[in-house]
Amino acid sequence: MSDVIFDIDFQKDCQVTTARVTIGSKQSGNVTKKLWNYALDRPCQHFVLGPILLESFNLTNNCKIPTGKYKIHLNMKEKAIMFLGTNFFYGIFDFKIMAYNKINNFFCVHAVMFIKKH
Repeated sequence: MSDVIFDIDFQKDCQVTTARVTIGSKQSGNVTKKLWNYALDRPCQHFVLGPILLESFNLTNNCKIPTGKYKIHLNMKEKAIMFLGTNFFYGIFDFKIMAYNKINNFFCVHAVMFIKKH
């Protein structure tokens, strides 16, 4: 699973104020060992999530999504490798990514993928 497609329709301008990224490694017996649990209060400035939000929604630094319809293609494996690298982190990983504010949940992705050691 690499390409996730979002069709999102924003009825009004929405500020992205918070995001959460949870990463775990899959162990034997399908048990997930949580590695990181990030709560981001400035998601547009995060080194991985920021560029995704800025490019996908044509945002400025204020992290406000203008009213409109958006079709977003997100290569989860590429973003996971950007986040983790491949030298020390390889195997099966579990990613959960959410972006939201106090009123709206913009997107929520749960992906499990295999990352090969290079």
